[in-house]
Amino acid sequence: MARMQPIRRALLLAGAPLLAGLLACTQVAAPTQAQAACPAGDYTVAQYQNLTPAQQTQFVENYRRQYAPVLEKVLETLRASGLDPPLRVLGRLKVVESIQEKIVRKKYACFSELTDIAGARIIIPSYAALPLVTQNVENALRIVEKEDLIMDRRGTGYRAIHYLALVDGRLAEIQIHTHRGTIWAEASHRLVYKGPFADNQAVISYLYRLSEAIFWLDSDHLRELPMVAGALPPDAREDLIKVVASINDFGKQTAAELNRFYEQLALEMLEHDSFDLDDVSGLSAGFTTWRKVTGESPSREP
Repeated sequence: MARMQPIRRALLLAGAPLLAGLLACTQVAAPTQAQAACPAGDYTVAQYQNLTPAQQTQFVENYRRQYAPVLEKVLETLRASGLDPPLRVLGRLKVVESIQEKIVRKKYACFSELTDIAGARIIIPSYAALPLVTQNVENALRIVEKEDLIMDRRGTGYRAIHYLALVDGRLAEIQIHTHRGTIWAEASHRLVYKGPFADNQAVISYLYRLSEAIFWLDSDHLRELPMVAGALPPDAREDLIKVVASINDFGKQTAAELNRFYEQLALEMLEHDSFDLDDVSGLSAGFTTWRKVTGESPSREP
């Protein structure tokens, strides 16, 4: 127990009474060099992992709630800047299970490496709207990082603009997708990224060719969508036929049909965390990156 006193004192001074209280119930090993590199006031994943499962859930739920005001401010700011309507602005807070899964999968040392707990997505009809939308975003929020993936330089088929914004000392991720690109991203997430066809080259290849066709359509050029091959796995083929039909229907839906589409999309973003496409896009921003840009430390007040 003697090791715990300096850790508890540091956490309390950093404004982390909840985690300090939870740590009082458990032994914590001396921090490694990687853990010690976490910013002042941050929470280390190693300390979190020494809690019981129930305590971990309680801590993560409390941690994510700290981002609710951040998400609300981001959504209000984007909508007030003229982005909604006619464009769509959606948002979600990352759920507890998704946070817990990601810190293990990504082997994070510090909680500040989670940059997408608060996430907003702006959906535009085509790339013609992109210059005005990006200008509005960059004028309305304090942007600390921008990644332009529209040209798909990584060859994944994923196309979007990603921003990290600093809001009240915390990070929020903002994505800009086209409507058709959103349908594609959801399908890629569902089938490949967190789906059963992650190693199926035929499905991956088809999604890539579909992304190329969507890119030209969203650039206001005529382009036919590739046919869904009968040789694809039956489950993937059935799903992709619906995806292609939905893409072809864009522009034909009534306002009520579009509203239902976005309501369902908002549910999927929350329930399945389809917002979390950082592995697909290659975005690897974390605390080190934005600290270098801003020269600030994050707020970690509970």
